[in-house]
Amino acid sequence: MTKPQALVIQSEYQDVVQSLRALTNQHDKAFRMGIGKLLLDRFFGGRPAEFSSSAPNKPTTFNDFLQIHAEELAGLDLSEHQLRRCVRLHICHALLPPGVRDQLSWSALLQISVLPESNQRARLAAATVQQGWTTAEVRHAVDMARAQRDWDADPETPGLQLPKPAPAPLPQPGRLVNQTEKWPAQIAAWQGEFAKIDATKLSAGQRERLTAAVAAARRQLQELEARLAG
Repeated sequence: MTKPQALVIQSEYQDVVQSLRALTNQHDKAFRMGIGKLLLDRFFGGRPAEFSSSAPNKPTTFNDFLQIHAEELAGLDLSEHQLRRCVRLHICHALLPPGVRDQLSWSALLQISVLPESNQRARLAAATVQQGWTTAEVRHAVDMARAQRDWDADPETPGLQLPKPAPAPLPQPGRLVNQTEKWPAQIAAWQGEFAKIDATKLSAGQRERLTAAVAAARRQLQELEARLAG
């Protein structure tokens, strides 16, 4: 049985995703860390407390820099938000244990850096490495920590353990029926769009992909009809 086209494409391109992730971790992470260190050293004397301070007499040199050179920074594709995040990431990375921070992915570091307390960041960073959390799991743990909720499902077990996610709510039959009733109109709209193009200009690959997608949709509809006839 032929796999749905979406699954085939996901499998074929997974190597590209992995390569992009590796490049981001190796190069973009170091680039952003370097920007953060430069700005922290230049405008805040290398002191994280100065950057994080909300005191009214906080130095405004950095704000002046952002305003005066806004156009040039935009040309470098660096917004104020990005620059401030680079500083925050550098601070977070510098305060984490060396053995842990070097194993963190770029996406995990982005999530953990939003936590205000260094102890929280260190615990979640260690758990991320030890438990092999995905980006979604790190985000979940960070959200729970920010809400001051306990994210350790079993305090007796060494290391943080994320609680099991709550079961997904069952779909509502009425809503599913309403959505299904819209399918004919959606298909008609798609056919109208497709009719505007010259089908003879489709490449062999495009024709094959479209044929596979239509066949997959037909099989799914047949399975649905069989269940309804049940």
